[in-house]
Amino acid sequence: MTFFFALAMTHIVRTFQAFESVRDVAWHTFNPFLAMMAGVIVPAILFLLSVFIWGTPEMTKGFGIVTATDITVAWLILRLALGKNHPAISFLLLLALGDDIFGMLVIALFYSHADAPNMPALLLVALAILWGALGKKILPHQPFLVFTSAGVISWLGLYFAHLHPALALVPLIPFLSSVSGMRENALLASETSSESPSPSERTSRVKNPKPSPLVRFEHAVSPWVDYGLFFFGLTNAGVPLGQPGTLTWIILFSLFAGKTLGIYTTMRLTEKLHFLRAVGFSRQAQLLTAMSASVGLTVSLFMAEAAFPPGALQNEAKLGALFSLLNGLPVIVLARLNKRTDEEKR
Repeated sequence: MTFFFALAMTHIVRTFQAFESVRDVAWHTFNPFLAMMAGVIVPAILFLLSVFIWGTPEMTKGFGIVTATDITVAWLILRLALGKNHPAISFLLLLALGDDIFGMLVIALFYSHADAPNMPALLLVALAILWGALGKKILPHQPFLVFTSAGVISWLGLYFAHLHPALALVPLIPFLSSVSGMRENALLASETSSESPSPSERTSRVKNPKPSPLVRFEHAVSPWVDYGLFFFGLTNAGVPLGQPGTLTWIILFSLFAGKTLGIYTTMRLTEKLHFLRAVGFSRQAQLLTAMSASVGLTVSLFMAEAAFPPGALQNEAKLGALFSLLNGLPVIVLARLNKRTDEEKR
């Protein structure tokens, strides 16, 4: 999970680097933010209403379970459905990251336990961020040495602070240089020498550009993340496959109906009202994006453990989170049917 969140952060960083100002950032991220809020509030309301009608008062503590989106699985599902370069992928990534950040706030505010965050240990995280920012200037030719050492310090800081160490690399990714090796070498040379490179040297650099550390990290980690974390989520679930109960079906229903309704409706409204920036992709892609976000799995499992003590309710809640994997099947089926329909029209 550490490398997944790091890879997700590289996509966010590269997306934001395409923007020229803070206004552009707000312009492009406001719609995902609104969709994220709707994808959190609507499932929680549906969950509480369903518990009021069919459940028991003890179940209300599980409202946070249906606010989560498993970025790993949702991302893979939508990539299979729409292709890896579709603009909906970046939209879902921003939305799901916001979902998980909100989920951590829910855990901190509503599911806090005796192990409160150890604030002094967070100084290690601050030290790691400082080293990540300054290290690339001290050791400009060793970006991964700086990144790795800062990552270890950050991981230890989060671990001893009783926070999730899977986020250890997230604050360090922005400090991985996104400038290509060709440009980086040219910038360093211009700082140390007044002589400009010869035409032959300039031509050689253009023909053989060196990828930036950010791009190299992304290419190295991406295959492992794409195919490994799905199985990691399953093996890490620890769910006893017993008899599903009322809470199981409430969670499954609230995730699928709440996420799909909340996110899709918000996307359509913002596009209809021309609010800030239109989403920029078809209604079909919007629906598939909303449905993909209804897979809770890893984060929902974590929420279930935080919300309920070991026992029947926790097992039912975990089964609901595990069964949310099934929410991805309609996405794949609809995408294939629409693709076949488009081919027949041609």
